[in-house]
Amino acid sequence: MVDFAGTLVKAEVIEEANKLRARILKKAIPIRREHAFPEKLYKKNRLFVEKLTGLKSNFKIRYRENDLDFLELKGKDIQNQISTNLFQIGMYMTAKKYRSRIFPKGFIEQLKRIKRLGYKLAIVSGVRTDIISGMLQIAGLNPKFFDYLYGQPPILGLENQDIDIRALRKKGKIIWSIADKLSDLERTRFRGTKLIHVKWGHRAGGEERIAHHCIDRAEELARIIK
Repeated sequence: MVDFAGTLVKAEVIEEANKLRARILKKAIPIRREHAFPEKLYKKNRLFVEKLTGLKSNFKIRYRENDLDFLELKGKDIQNQISTNLFQIGMYMTAKKYRSRIFPKGFIEQLKRIKRLGYKLAIVSGVRTDIISGMLQIAGLNPKFFDYLYGQPPILGLENQDIDIRALRKKGKIIWSIADKLSDLERTRFRGTKLIHVKWGHRAGGEERIAHHCIDRAEELARIIK
């Protein structure tokens, strides 16, 4: 299992993608450490969306899904969706600019090697599913490279992806979990799951305390996963 933002995709790519949103919302670009605490970042973005649009968090918004079902959403959910729509554009633009360079050097090659060993690959992330899927394809990666892809819906709301983790565990055992920050590692602290902390992402602090392995470069996976 691989985390997306800061792990599979470089931290500096995420930060560059945030520039478009920051300009439109008239807010400062998040510093690297803020990415390690996404809930606080989401809240700040919602406040700026409300200031920009006048859309209050307690509003009730009539919403129609792609399958034509109707929903009533909270203003808070729409604020999240507006914020992540801006992030989506920035992420797609950044993927187009850098292509395969959005990935840490050697990481995709290591994942290909791991697949050849017989493992299935999964992404579980707090980033929207359509953002992840689109970025991978813009960067030139086969959309079927990952066997499972669990991201957020447009309105967000899946706390630490617990539902996705449970769904993935029904598919099989999570043998390795690769992530950059503490919360991403903690969600897979299961018996039999080895945690690999990548140091190139958004660190919250305390990752080394629970990780079985800490790596600076993707090539180090060759000595860990054999």
